[in-house]
Amino acid sequence: MKHHYVVQAIMRHWSQDFQSSMGAVCTLEELSVVLKHKGVRSYKIKKIDEDPVADWEKSDWIVA
Repeated sequence: MKHHYVVQAIMRHWSQDFQSSMGAVCTLEELSVVLKHKGVRSYKIKKIDEDPVADWEKSDWIVA
């Protein structure tokens, strides 16, 4: 089932890393691939659909 994921992403642009929030509509199995295509190096899931993920700031970074 597809969901709307909001993630805090680390991306690389012109040899510099930066963080940005972004969203994707996909299945959990597709999420890493979708984010990798967008240039995301690692991410933390902040919200799934409209439900915030508790203590997302303290979770480990997931490599895309």
